[in-house]
Formats: sequence, structure tokens, C-alpha cells
Amino acid sequence: SSGINAEYGGKYNLVLGEIESRSGPEFLALVLLAKIMQNPSNKEAVISEVGNVLNEGAASLCPDIVALLCANVYLLAGDYDSTLRVTNSASSLECHALAVQTLIQMNRVDMATKEMKKMQEIDEDATVSQLALAALNIAMADTKSVQTAYYVYQELADKFEPTPILLNGQAVCFLLQGKAEQAEDVLQKSLDKDSGHPETLINLSIVSQFLGAKDSAKRYMSQVKDSHPDHPYVLRLQEKEKIFDELSSALLSNR
Repeated sequence: SSGINAEYGGKYNLVLGEIESRSGPEFLALVLLAKIMQNPSNKEAVISEVGNVLNEGAASLCPDIVALLCANVYLLAGDYDSTLRVTNSASSLECHALAVQTLIQMNRVDMATKEMKKMQEIDEDATVSQLALAALNIAMADTKSVQTAYYVYQELADKFEPTPILLNGQAVCFLLQGKAEQAEDVLQKSLDKDSGHPETLINLSIVSQFLGAKDSAKRYMSQVKDSHPDHPYVLRLQEKEKIFDELSSALLSNR
């Protein structure tokens, strides 16, 4: 899903305009992914179409690509069971990586570790395997694992270039090590590369809170809310803010 964002900068109508007229299950799956990224609140309508696309994809020339795209749709909809069912039906490294990501989100690091071992048996040096390894080590959160994750991101940055995704990974490592200032420096580099990158703005808001810069934290979060109102983090935050407001009102009314 990050590939669509990276290529088109979140301009989902452009994506849909280019592919909706094309035939084939892989294009249908890509349309569904673009639709749910464009409008997460419409997830029920999008999800209702996934089954048919998967059935078509199973008999296509690229079943693993269709499976990966559809699994991403399920993941964005918060349907972890369906995500894992689809990834388990495929054999590509990318599908294994998505399974690792899903299991991490489910707080099942133990199962994610087993999935990671499958990836390493296939090709532990592949970029997608390295990224999954770094994410898993961050989820483990112990000192040695976090250091391993940092080195993985650094090696990938040296091999390719320090992209916002890699820089954000390093920033999270610094933050877990209690090095908020170093995290801020890395995130500023990421912001220089992409001033509207939502994960960078979110992490800068969090780091600013650690550093006591409340005004900066609010400014970064306002930027994310304005430019990416349907981002999963923003939606979760608004949900928690609503619950907090309701509890506050209830407490005040009982005084």
C-alpha cells in the first residue's frame, strides 16, 4: 500500500483513472486498494468485492500479486483473520512480510517470529526480508533487538538511499533507546525529503512531546489531520479524543 502513496503521493483519483478501465484481477485488486486508501470509511463496500477478485486471481497468471493486494485491503479494513488467510494461501516473500506485519499489529510477536523464519529460509538477504526483520526487532523492543533494527535500516540506507520509511524506522529505534534528540534530527532529514509524509509528521509530534515542545507537537499533528484526515493514526486518535471528551463531560455532570 505504501507503493501507491510513494508513486502517486496519495492522489488516488489519478490511480483509479489510470487503471479502472483495464481488465484482469490484478487491476481490480489495485482499484480496491486505492479505494479503501482513499476512503477508509467505505471499507464495507470495498470488502464485499474482495472475494470475487481473489477467486479470479487464483486462476490468473499472477495469483501472488492479487493475493498481496487483497490482503492489504483486508489489513487496512482491520480484518486480521482474513489478511492472514490470504497471505497463507500465497508463497511470495511479500505475502510473508505482510503476515509478519499483521501479526505484529496483533501483538503476536511469537507467531511473527515463526513467519520471519520462513522468509529467511527463502531469502534472508532480500530487501523485503530485511524490512520485516527490522519491524519485528522493533516490536521485540529489547536493547539488542532495537540495535539490530537500527543497523538493518542503516545498511539499507547505505545500499539504496535514506528514504522517509528508513529514516522513520531509525527514529523509532532512537526513541526506544531514549534518544529523543537524535530521533528528532533523523525525522527532520525525512521531512526535508518529503514535507507531507504522514508518518514523519506523526513521529515528529510524538518526539516533540518527549522533548517538552508542546506547541510543535500540536503543529505537526494539525498538519497530519489537515493533509491526511483518514490516516489510521488520525482516526484512532480522534476516537480516543471523543471517548476522553465523553468521560470528561460525564464526570463534570456528576459533580
